[in-house]
Amino acid sequence: MYTVGIIGIGFLGGSLAKSLIKSNKIKEIIAFDTNIDSLKKAKEDGVISDYSENINNKFKKCDFIFICTPVSFIVEYAKKLENIVNENCIITDIGSTKKSILEATNNLKIEFIGGHPMVGSERSGYETSVDLLFENSYYIITESKRNKKESIEKLKEIVIEINAIPIIIDAEKHDYITATISHVPHVVAATLVNLVKQLDDDNETMKTLAAGGFKDITRIASSDPTMWENICTENKEEILRILMKFKEIIKKFEDNIINSNKTYDFFDSSKKYRDSFINKRINGNTMPELNIMIKDENGAIAAISNILSDNDIDIRNIEILNNRENNYGALRVIVRSYEEREKGYKLLKKYGYEVSEIS
Repeated sequence: MYTVGIIGIGFLGGSLAKSLIKSNKIKEIIAFDTNIDSLKKAKEDGVISDYSENINNKFKKCDFIFICTPVSFIVEYAKKLENIVNENCIITDIGSTKKSILEATNNLKIEFIGGHPMVGSERSGYETSVDLLFENSYYIITESKRNKKESIEKLKEIVIEINAIPIIIDAEKHDYITATISHVPHVVAATLVNLVKQLDDDNETMKTLAAGGFKDITRIASSDPTMWENICTENKEEILRILMKFKEIIKKFEDNIINSNKTYDFFDSSKKYRDSFINKRINGNTMPELNIMIKDENGAIAAISNILSDNDIDIRNIEILNNRENNYGALRVIVRSYEEREKGYKLLKKYGYEVSEIS
């Protein structure tokens, strides 16, 4: 059994602790945070075994330590841990940038393995943490030449314990990918929100009507601004590189409207590529799902949940699709297997629901 240390018991660190404590491979969890109230609450909840208000010898017995702070503090805490932990301890992080962190920790005498769970939320703070956050999510591990193969395998073992899917990617590729699919989209979402703020009238008519699709695509703009300032600083080169490409695409679209109005191909290409996302397999993993049209009435979701659970169909995730435009259904249900999806499809059709299988 393993002893785990968590540096930073906020939303992500708290969710990690809540996930790990359920594993029979974890003996105890020791946490540090600058917020003493979060530490006391986590201890009271039984999520952690012990805590410290500073980095000290309490972490010496840890087999793993996860640094769950903003990216600008990760290296600082790794250096503080360097002379405390035992020689077999594996230090890792959950930051969304990797290259600069691995370069800065390369000369430390401890073993540091880069990590990044592909989860996100506009939430912050321990009180918002959830134990199922990592379930079925991709968890990127960025190994370096210094890392021992057995250490990578041990970290993968822990990742699997929180029901996440480990993926090995080198640090430079990781930063390029996350700049494209995470960091720049956040900049775009924040830009759209600021655009509405600037163009709205005194009665805030745009704000009132900004429901459905607009709220869906700008949800991430509600994330912690300090965290995103740190990310943009740490991954500046890749973000600027992708923003240049983004501006090229916007400029080409402007030219199409002005000169020839050839916008169909632009939307058709994006639609076809976006529709293919659901079929993409990484390490053989996909998430079989059902999209269900439901009425907006009390008990509608509970009725579907009861039908599936009463027939031993395991619901892994459930999401309300607020925007029905270009979407089949208003409820997205992910189940455990394709066999369960087929069984659920037939059951829901039998009960009169409009439902489609997404694979």
